[in-house]
Amino acid sequence: MYIFLNAILLSFIPFVLLGFLAVEILLRQPEHRLHQLTMLLISGLSLIFLSDFLTQVLDYDLVRMFNPDATYIFSFIAMSLLIYFFAMLSRISFPALLLHISAAPPWIAIVLMIVKPSTFAITLKQGEYWRAEVHNPNFDTLFLIVAGYSLSYLLLVMLFGYSKLKRQRKYQSEQRMMLTIMRGSSLASMWLVVSFVISGLNEESSIVPLDSLPTYAGLILACTLRIAMKKHQFLAVSEQRYKLLFTLSSSGIALVNSEGITVETNPAFNQLAGITNQKEMNLIEIIPPENHARYNDIMRQAFMDGKMQQNLQVQVVNLQGIPYTVEVSSDFLEIEGVLHCYLLVRDITQQQENEARLLELAYTDSLTGLANRYQFNLRLQEALERSLKYRTRVVVMQMDLDHFKWINDTMGHSAGDLLLIDVARLIRLQAPPNSVVARMGGDEFALLAELGPGQGDTVAAHIANQILHGFEKQIVLRDKHYHVSCSIGMCTAPEDGQDPETLLRNADTAMYAAKRMGRNQYQLFNETLKSAAEQYLLMQQGLETALAREEFSLVYQPQIDSRSGAVIGAEALLRWNSAELGFVSPQDFIPIAEQNGMIRQIGEWVMLEAVRQAAAWINQGGYDKMQISVNVSASQLSDPAFSYKVASVLRSTGLPPRLLCLEFTESVAIRDEEHIIAMCDELVSMGVTLAVDDFGSGFSSMRTVTAFPFQFIKIDRSLIYDIDRNPRNEAVVRSVLELADRLNMYVLAEGVEKLEHVNMLQQLGCYYIQGYYYARPMALEVFEQWMQNREINIKYPS
Repeated sequence: MYIFLNAILLSFIPFVLLGFLAVEILLRQPEHRLHQLTMLLISGLSLIFLSDFLTQVLDYDLVRMFNPDATYIFSFIAMSLLIYFFAMLSRISFPALLLHISAAPPWIAIVLMIVKPSTFAITLKQGEYWRAEVHNPNFDTLFLIVAGYSLSYLLLVMLFGYSKLKRQRKYQSEQRMMLTIMRGSSLASMWLVVSFVISGLNEESSIVPLDSLPTYAGLILACTLRIAMKKHQFLAVSEQRYKLLFTLSSSGIALVNSEGITVETNPAFNQLAGITNQKEMNLIEIIPPENHARYNDIMRQAFMDGKMQQNLQVQVVNLQGIPYTVEVSSDFLEIEGVLHCYLLVRDITQQQENEARLLELAYTDSLTGLANRYQFNLRLQEALERSLKYRTRVVVMQMDLDHFKWINDTMGHSAGDLLLIDVARLIRLQAPPNSVVARMGGDEFALLAELGPGQGDTVAAHIANQILHGFEKQIVLRDKHYHVSCSIGMCTAPEDGQDPETLLRNADTAMYAAKRMGRNQYQLFNETLKSAAEQYLLMQQGLETALAREEFSLVYQPQIDSRSGAVIGAEALLRWNSAELGFVSPQDFIPIAEQNGMIRQIGEWVMLEAVRQAAAWINQGGYDKMQISVNVSASQLSDPAFSYKVASVLRSTGLPPRLLCLEFTESVAIRDEEHIIAMCDELVSMGVTLAVDDFGSGFSSMRTVTAFPFQFIKIDRSLIYDIDRNPRNEAVVRSVLELADRLNMYVLAEGVEKLEHVNMLQQLGCYYIQGYYYARPMALEVFEQWMQNREINIKYPS
């Protein structure tokens, strides 16, 4: 009874456990070769334990007939299966013939046992406790050779496989799994050798049958595989994980043979390829026909080399006719001796569309669809390189809309945007073929044209005239017609520059010259314009520091009552003596100050200085009725706090408001008529005098004179300089005087230089005069000296 229970414990229970393990592995993945092989291997190991169990519990005579040989036949079969198993597990690509040869030695041993039983005899004898095997030396030698060969082969294969994976730095889980199996296999090998020697040297033990000890090497190996399966997700678990990832992956996955036929595909690939019911398809079916030959060559070469270009972008049209752009990555593996290719296919159609959109945003103007400044500079650089290579010329134009700010201010930015879209279309229509038109920002546009051999300034001028001619057509904005013009500056390479920055700067210089010369025209860059631009830049830079450096001063020109010769007032005029530029004419620097915004600060300084001086004259005595006149800029009038600033200056200096006259032109007033009229009413209510300056210079109208609360009209010098010999100017002056008389306004004539002018004006009824006939504008000290030399009898007409 003891022997029976001991046999159950030592042999039958391991047999049952290994049997259950074999079935479990097979059921997890029945169709997978590695699972099938593992099941056969563990089943073989379990049969060795079953043989040992039967040896101890069956009738002695029955066991002696067949069982000694059966145990070792199962052992040799297990060794052969181990060779196949470890070869597959190692990821080493063995040729099929070489693998079969490697697994042959255990089978040779089986054949020798069957063919020559007397040479390799195994007998059974009944001991005191256990039935023991009796081997002749030939069998022991055969067993040790086959076992040593098999175990050495297994360890070498696993070692090479492990080293390969480690060098590639991938399949980390498999590396750890191989290491576990190698350790378990080494332990099993040592157990097998040691126990086989022990069983050979000792005849019998009362505790266990010594002949059964080598069998436990198989149990150690099976337990090792079980540990690897659980700990490192080996066999069924890894297969389930693979299947899960394969099925749920958002990227298309396809296993393809060398003919380009899909052997296995996941749902994402099926959806991408438009597959419905068919299980297999030729990849060439979704490649456009014109690319068939190319991709056939790619696949054929890839299978020959065992590698394919990674991240390959391919245009496909799926079986439903839907076009895609896909990115394909791949790897090769051998399945049952046949090379296959795994394709990872990712739909990048939307990604490419997004990239194209971003590229478009980076290179084009979002409002007009024209090239932007960045793209224009790139295209210009490319054109310059071609020009240098082929010795041709390149034309660069800068275009700026005239008075665009007025449309933006009066109609709003949305109308301005519509105008820019129409202008962009207009320029494109007039631009020559293959030219580049760009919006550089705001209302600035640029054009690049490459001229043919022998072409030059004449062709460039023709392009500019074409564009100006296109602007002659009125543009409709919100059911209203507008006439828009532009100023064009242009230069040519290589004469005017050989890099984009220089050419654009020179074209810009020419464009501003066109604006200064009256707008709605083009100017070709030359050295004269360059000098003027440099002078302009110096003035612009100088104006920014002129106030701080106290470079501004005032001169005063008296205003005379020609009937009595009395001084009724003085106009304060601004002068600039620059440390770098010397004396700069107001006609040159005032427009620049208006453009860069400095005019407001300068105008406020002029008013403060003039009013302060007028107050000082009153304090000195004798000047308490002389009015001081100050010119006001458009920027000052657009300041909502302007009237408050005027009141503040009068309050701080103590000058009576009636002695301050503010002069501005109609062109300034009409920019925001409602706001300006309200401000003028506020100034008049304070007691300040208002005058319309340069009346008759081309801007003024009767409506301006009647709408605004002016008390003075200053007739422009252009009507005075030839009034004694030009009847037309005489008639205009007469009309102005009649109008002023009816509106109870005063009139002052500017630019009077001759006695004939004075006499003519007196005959017409204009007595207030300002001009060189009486005095030029004078510095403060000279003006005060001039005043002291005259009889001062200041009075206003009643």
